[in-house]
Amino acid sequence: MRRLSIPAMLTTQQPGGLRIGTSGWGHPQWRGHLYPPGLRSGAWLAHYARHFDTVEVNTSFYRLPTAAMLERWAASVPQGFLFALKAPREITHDRRLTACEAPLAAFLDRLALLGPTLGPILFQLPPRFPADHDLLERFLALLPPDHRYAIEFRDPSWWPDPTPTILASRNIAFCPFDLAGSRPPRHVTADFTYVRLHGHERPYCDRYPEPILADWSAWLRTQLDSGRDAYAFLDNTKEGDAALHDARLLHSVTLPGLGH
Repeated sequence: MRRLSIPAMLTTQQPGGLRIGTSGWGHPQWRGHLYPPGLRSGAWLAHYARHFDTVEVNTSFYRLPTAAMLERWAASVPQGFLFALKAPREITHDRRLTACEAPLAAFLDRLALLGPTLGPILFQLPPRFPADHDLLERFLALLPPDHRYAIEFRDPSWWPDPTPTILASRNIAFCPFDLAGSRPPRHVTADFTYVRLHGHERPYCDRYPEPILADWSAWLRTQLDSGRDAYAFLDNTKEGDAALHDARLLHSVTLPGLGH
């Protein structure tokens, strides 16, 4: 296998509908890797958006972003940049998709403040939440059709049919992921794909082996060639610059020549 080369930065809005970024931008360990040592943290998002055209927001899982926060984020990024937001744990973990109309409506209403910078919305279901397809269908019926949605199923009981069929009927993406040995099938159920790479050997740590990134790259390329948009987020952010390195590298080998 040829040696994979890393571009210095990613351009905004890639041809082919490919967007690769990281999970979050507020990582202090990126000082000296992405952020100049003297750059204040309030300027990190704008600096991040010079190098990547998307980011996955995980803080929304823990608390609803304020209106001022969302407006500030939208004003900090260039045209074409997209935020992917993780839905609140109140919906997915506390209420487990049941009786969640009010928090879901509050979340979606608040996200409208992002305007054209709003990208896909991710629902991450917890482990030990076994498949309940009737419940899934009732929940999906609550989702307004004017957004893109992806669902990450941590419990393997969700991975076989009829889950992919149910998602495909509503153009909702089944989220393939890699979390230290937990790797669901790469079902394609929507007009876009949404991948999360959390860490190959250890959760949220370490650079990915190049052959693993090359394999993901080939799969993403297949989706692009089929006319789908493709999103991928590196969540190995716990230590050093692993996520930055891997996001750049994955982009470089998926769309060679477009990373400079």
